[in-house]
Amino acid sequence: MYGKLIIKAFIVLSVAWTVHGAVTCTAAGRFADPADSTCKNYTLCVLVTANTSYIGYNYVCPTTSLFNPTTARCTTTYTCNGTTTNTTTTNTTSSAVCTTDGFVADPSSTNCSSYIQCVQINGTFLETTLTCPTGSFYNPNTTLCEVNYVCAFTCTAAGRFANSADTTCQTYYLCVLTTTGTYSQYEYTCPTTSVFSPTTRLCTTSYTCPTASG
Repeated sequence: MYGKLIIKAFIVLSVAWTVHGAVTCTAAGRFADPADSTCKNYTLCVLVTANTSYIGYNYVCPTTSLFNPTTARCTTTYTCNGTTTNTTTTNTTSSAVCTTDGFVADPSSTNCSSYIQCVQINGTFLETTLTCPTGSFYNPNTTLCEVNYVCAFTCTAAGRFANSADTTCQTYYLCVLTTTGTYSQYEYTCPTTSVFSPTTRLCTTSYTCPTASG
C-alpha cells in the first residue's frame, strides 16, 4: 500500500517515527502496535485525502512510559501484561507547558508544525517535542496532525512571521512586545508582486513561494 512512499526516520528526544505504520490505518488517531509486547510502540494515523487515504507513522513512548490504548497516550500508570511501571509520585512539580499526560501545542511553533508529548514520571513531566509529518499541522482540538488544519497564528515572540495559512506567501504577522509584557499582533500584506520570505522575514521578489509554485 505504501510501496511508493520514501521511508523516512528521525529521532526527537528518544521518540522515533517512520512512514510505514505498524498499524493498518482506517481512521485518524493514535493506535497501539498489536505486535509490540512491551506496549511502548504506537502508530499515528494521518488523514491524507478526505475520507479515503491514511498514512501511518510509528512512534515509541519515551523512557519508562507505556502506550495506553484506551486513552491513546504514553503514561507511567498503564499496566502492560501484568507489569506496572514506576508510578511513585513525590513533590509533584508543575511544568511550563504540561499539566497532564497527553499532547499539547508547542508554544514556540508559529506554524503548528510541532507539538509536545507530556509524560509524568515520578511527579515531574517529561516534555518531548514532536514534529508533524510533512504537509500536516497539529490541531490542538483533536491532538492530531491533520493535512487540512489551518493554523491559527499567535505571537510568542517579537518580530515578523509568515502566515502559514496564506498559499500566496504575501501576508505576514508583525508581533510587538507591549509594556505589559504581552504581544500585539498585526497582519500585513507585501506590496504588488513581492512575497514574504520566512528566512529573511522581509518582503522580497527573490523568494519563491513553495505553495504558489507547487
